[in-house]
Amino acid sequence: MQPLVGAAWAPDHILRIANATLAADCTERQSVTINGTSPGPTLRAREGEDSVWVRVFNDMEAENTTLHWHGISQYGSPFADGTPATSQWPIAPGNYFDYEFKLAAGSAGTYMYHTHVGFSVVTAYGAFIVEDSDAPPYDYDDERVVVLGDFYYKSDYNLSAGLLAAPFKWTNDPQALTVNGNAYGECDSEVKACQSGCHTEVVSVEPDRTYRIRVIGATALSFLYMALEDHPSFELIEVDGDYVNTHKASFLEVASGQRYSFLLRTKSLDELRALGKTRFWANLESRWRTTRSYGAWILEYNTTELPGDGADPYSTLPHLNKTIPLPDEAPFWVMNEVTPLDATQAPPDDSEVSRTIFVDGTQLNSGPSDAQKTFWQTHGYMYSEEMPATPYLIQAYQGGLTIDYDAAIANEGYDNTTHSLPVRAGEVVDIVFLNVASASGTLEAHPWHIHGKHPYVMAYGLGEFSEEAYAAARANMTAPIKRDTVMVYAGPEGMAYSNTTIPQGQVAGWTVFRLRADVPGAFMLHCHIQPHFTMGMGTVLLIGMEELPPLPEGFADQYMTYNATSQDVPASFFALAGERVIRRTS
Repeated sequence: MQPLVGAAWAPDHILRIANATLAADCTERQSVTINGTSPGPTLRAREGEDSVWVRVFNDMEAENTTLHWHGISQYGSPFADGTPATSQWPIAPGNYFDYEFKLAAGSAGTYMYHTHVGFSVVTAYGAFIVEDSDAPPYDYDDERVVVLGDFYYKSDYNLSAGLLAAPFKWTNDPQALTVNGNAYGECDSEVKACQSGCHTEVVSVEPDRTYRIRVIGATALSFLYMALEDHPSFELIEVDGDYVNTHKASFLEVASGQRYSFLLRTKSLDELRALGKTRFWANLESRWRTTRSYGAWILEYNTTELPGDGADPYSTLPHLNKTIPLPDEAPFWVMNEVTPLDATQAPPDDSEVSRTIFVDGTQLNSGPSDAQKTFWQTHGYMYSEEMPATPYLIQAYQGGLTIDYDAAIANEGYDNTTHSLPVRAGEVVDIVFLNVASASGTLEAHPWHIHGKHPYVMAYGLGEFSEEAYAAARANMTAPIKRDTVMVYAGPEGMAYSNTTIPQGQVAGWTVFRLRADVPGAFMLHCHIQPHFTMGMGTVLLIGMEELPPLPEGFADQYMTYNATSQDVPASFFALAGERVIRRTS
């Protein structure tokens, strides 16, 4: 299927999701790509634009898909969030879906897009940059985008099938850490299909300049630490699409789903001469797991005045942990010290909070040891992207979604009938993520991602959650910041990497979000470690479902029926809504 040619209207961007062979580290793997590559193309838009329209084609032969706009607040466009069984029907093979959303003033920052069906997210992702409507608040000469990923040799199907099997089969660590889709590797052609030419990613800069480095955590599993050879510090300026006051750091921590920008002042020619090289390693190492993965990228200075000595992108990685050491695991990093650039930015007052919702991701086992299933539950329910049979948002538009708020309030916020966390429009809630010891008495660090809107991070803590612990942790935080992917730490006792255990069910860490429910829609809330999400570590927020934006005639017919998108005539939600031709099922 080809996009319309010569029509009065055309999408801002066209993306095509398809199967392809990738060989990030020279070993071939059957993968899912976007516009033929991994990462897909970097998309750019400007905050405050009327709307952004992206047409996404599913060119796969036998697999459904969707595309999620990670970190984008879906004000007035809950149907564009890109989650199957929650916000939309999946895109059937051979069909397309038009994602349309607005970028409000103040949304400039670093985001990403990725598929949200199965394990295809391991390669099907790309950078989405929202540019400032005026000059950025920080001065820099240019920018670079660094997208961090995991590369597995197993297929997406086999990775997912093993996680859901009985007996359970863990994915293990990735075979390579990629940067912008690249990694050096040495393929064994007697065991695997191989390609040549793989290399460590090279990021080129000019001497004596200031660069904004946008870093995107698109890993499926790995929590990465990063530092640069002979560049001992940088200035953090952005966290998950929100500008912060400059904060100096010597290394970066990036979990799956998180994004940062930092300012890097490059070296002068004299400094490069003194060092005797123009290529420098950036060391990548995973943390918070029982084993560590290693990767790298290269910062290369473009200059004809000096020889190109230093790091070699086509050589085996040296032991960078010895020359560019990174610290061991420690919770919170600099997050208690970072403050919003906008001094007027503040969370809703304590007096506005109507209630507290608890989210208790718990790993459990079932069955005999030789056929044991391992899974995650939230409030006793294992999330699946195949349930409910009709997506929550479509049920709401069809008038078939009944929410029992009273029952949910009495059950720590969880509605056992809809298996969701319902919140009334305008309500202010604290969402407390609890890190609970598994059946084996172990814990992990989890990046929880919220769809729909950025809440405020109010506090982080270790040990049991209590009002006293919450108050003390808030006093330790310089100022709450907004973000959409937050770490929930625990330990050190019981952490998987520490070879210690604690009693099953014990709470050993927590994080608190504060959310004003003013963006109606059905939105995912889940651990962004893809194996955990596949195993059920997620839930759904139903926000202000009584105040959803009405669907225009024409758009409604396409949206509410699986595989029924018009193949001929484009249908802009915002254009049709502007015509005030509205249909809403009572």
